Amino acid sequence: MVTIQDIANKSGFAISTVSRALSDSPKISAKTKERIKKIAQDMGYTPNFAARNLTQSESNTVGVVFQPQAEDSAENVFSMQLLFGINSQLVARQYLLTTATGNNWSEVYNAVKMMVEAGQVRRFILLYTVENDPISELLRENNARVVVTGEPEQANDVLYVDNDNRRAGEEATRQLVGHFNLKAPLLVRTLADWRYERNREIGFHIAQPDGQVLSLPLDFQAQKQVLESYFELHHEIDGIIASDDEIGYLARNQAQAHLPTHPKLPTIAFNRSEYARLGGKDFYSVDMLPRSLGSEAIRLLFNDQRSVLEQTKATSVIVPYRLPEFCDETW
Repeated sequence: MVTIQDIANKSGFAISTVSRALSDSPKISAKTKERIKKIAQDMGYTPNFAARNLTQSESNTVGVVFQPQAEDSAENVFSMQLLFGINSQLVARQYLLTTATGNNWSEVYNAVKMMVEAGQVRRFILLYTVENDPISELLRENNARVVVTGEPEQANDVLYVDNDNRRAGEEATRQLVGHFNLKAPLLVRTLADWRYERNREIGFHIAQPDGQVLSLPLDFQAQKQVLESYFELHHEIDGIIASDDEIGYLARNQAQAHLPTHPKLPTIAFNRSEYARLGGKDFYSVDMLPRSLGSEAIRLLFNDQRSVLEQTKATSVIVPYRLPEFCDETW
């Protein structure tokens, strides 16, 4: 097995320099890090994570914290794409990924507490934003570095990555309304009061000040009933803007069943998921680039490890989104 001593002998650097370079210490120049890492790679060096953890107060692990959710939740699809982006950056840094989730907030809290106390995890990404979060407070008490995905309810001193959901909501609405010359578009969202839904609704109202909004309960059967009742009373609706693809797919299917004057409403939603593929013609979806969100979350999380010249003062990163192309076939 290749050791740090072997790399030091081969490179001519001191053992301490080699160790710091392999740990991405900001005290070592980028040029020296690159040279040492190249020699280590050529020699087939594999870091001993267990030994490193015994000698450091911080483990080589990043904790990713989910909110409690059902196994079949649509949020899981988006979160998995986020994880791919997160993990791609962690592999490059020779860090591990561990997740905390549960059926309720108490289970999630206990999982995070174990990570901090037993696992010495000091870097976390939270895949949710809520006010007065006890998990965030626990992490602050333990001097953990935390990045939140999504605009936080209270942005003071919070590192976060997000999309510009207000602008995305506005541009998606203008694009659909303009392309199909809509007179009575409807925004469909949920009653969950997530910040991204609120911001997309604000963007919708910027584009359509008098546009109608329908907020759905979280239960699937209840959603169907609310949509059915709404479309039976509002035959003027001629297009749908939905807060995500799943909601958009359900809303358009209900419109097709209960709006004889508009059997298949043009629809635009968000996340570019399988539901958008199932929607077929005239169903469009805005790609929120979740893998890029995950990658940027890790870059922000490790900003403190860069050299003074390389560090940024940014406390947030706004990741661009990608509007769909409007044509005869969407996919």
